[in-house]
Amino acid sequence: MPTSRFDVMEKSLQITIIVSIAIIIIAISALAITIPFKQTTEANYASPQKREFWLFNSEIPKFNEIKMGMSHDVFSMSTITVNKGDNVTIHFFNTELPGGDPHSFTIEGKTYDVNIVLNPGENKTVSFDATTAGVFPYECTFHQPTMQGQLIVLASGQP
Repeated sequence: MPTSRFDVMEKSLQITIIVSIAIIIIAISALAITIPFKQTTEANYASPQKREFWLFNSEIPKFNEIKMGMSHDVFSMSTITVNKGDNVTIHFFNTELPGGDPHSFTIEGKTYDVNIVLNPGENKTVSFDATTAGVFPYECTFHQPTMQGQLIVLASGQP
């Protein structure tokens, strides 16, 4: 039976309506996901705050130190992000067993001069005010180049 021009136009209109509804649903879903995320992110960057971090040594699994010619040790966090004005507390733990390696948490420089050296099983806490924005590398002086990270201090109002 031949299809009339009216039937083709009706079918085309139905497809257009279905596609339009699908696009609207996708847009509303994306908006519903984005708005709470943006609010949560902005709340996390409100300054100044007291911020605490727990940092410890870890190991890259299945890493052959001898073959690679470098340490398999890494920090549990490769990035610590705070805002300018925040009070920062870092609890550093050496989780090595007795007879294991010492580890350090070292930020060199005039801005944040931190050097904590721990023997196996020891821990120490350091606190400081994040007075200068920028990126400040930290490292374990015993296990380079793998055991390193960055302290990122965001300028006021920067998300």
